[in-house]
Amino acid sequence: MHDVASPSALIELLQRLVRSESVSGNEAAALQIWADFAESAGFAAQWHGRNVWIERRVNDGPALLFNSHLDTVKASSTWTRDPWDGALEEGRLHGLGANDAKGCVAAQIAAAVRLVATGFAGNVVVCASCDEETGGQGMEIVSKLLPRYDAAVIGEPNDFAVARGQRGLVKGYVHVPGRRAHASRPWQGHNAVHAAARAVVALERDDLNVPGDLTRATLQVTMIDGGLQSNVVPDHCKLTLDCRTTPEFDNAAMTDHIEAVAATVGGRFETYSDRFEPVHTPADSALVQAALEVTGAATPTVFPSVCDLFWVAHVPAVVMGPGRPERSHQADEFVLVDEVERGAELYAAIARAWWARVA
Repeated sequence: MHDVASPSALIELLQRLVRSESVSGNEAAALQIWADFAESAGFAAQWHGRNVWIERRVNDGPALLFNSHLDTVKASSTWTRDPWDGALEEGRLHGLGANDAKGCVAAQIAAAVRLVATGFAGNVVVCASCDEETGGQGMEIVSKLLPRYDAAVIGEPNDFAVARGQRGLVKGYVHVPGRRAHASRPWQGHNAVHAAARAVVALERDDLNVPGDLTRATLQVTMIDGGLQSNVVPDHCKLTLDCRTTPEFDNAAMTDHIEAVAATVGGRFETYSDRFEPVHTPADSALVQAALEVTGAATPTVFPSVCDLFWVAHVPAVVMGPGRPERSHQADEFVLVDEVERGAELYAAIARAWWARVA
């Protein structure tokens, strides 16, 4: 194999990872490719389930964790090419997962290889994990099993924005009851859809979107299910909600708000996901400052969705990586070769800048 620290080795690794189909639950082959690359660079790969990591520890000082995920969503029917071809065309590397987030995975292990090759004096842990897209046996489990780490960089395709936090998530249903009647005699019943409509309006509370430190809370009714047939007053309506929370309007506040509105129409709120709380790393932390210095960003931002940042929030952590979010989960996904190469350079530079602040 040619020099594993070279740009060509990085892109070759990424091509091999993209060509290895790794929809959530089927990451084993891609993980083995990653492990083989790491071991060819002199690291000892360690495994837990469908997760693999390497550690480079030279002293008793703090360690920086790099993590990203190898699992992907399923390929849609709208792809116009083989989703796993890994083709290089005009500076683009094509394929499912190239952008989200195999470009990050490849750039992070390449950064570790280059750090060692240039005599980096600090400690690094690099983990390629599973199940980020679905939840399950990935960082939710392995974050507690990894060697000691004192700060973390989670790789997601956000064009290298320094995201020092992410919003929380509350998802569930508002069930609104009614009473059936013939549609020509609505006074004999109680229209659950009409009541649900009043709830939808009430859920859009003005002070829900008070700006926070980084972003705003949001509440969206994403689906409405009610009614049996056109001439029957509906006796039930179900609203599906997707709510993103902030430290200023957290999961408990969001749940209280929804439950109060549901009660006004005789309904109830059924939560089916609320484990992701909003998490933020202080702006003055050594990691955030190192990332801002290296990227040249004026201010940090927030990751708009939910990712594995939540599982490492007990230490200072940021989300950043090569690629762009609008390419994720899209047909004909791709990442720019220049983005991935810059990712390896920035990840390594952040490690050096962070180490200079904490060592």
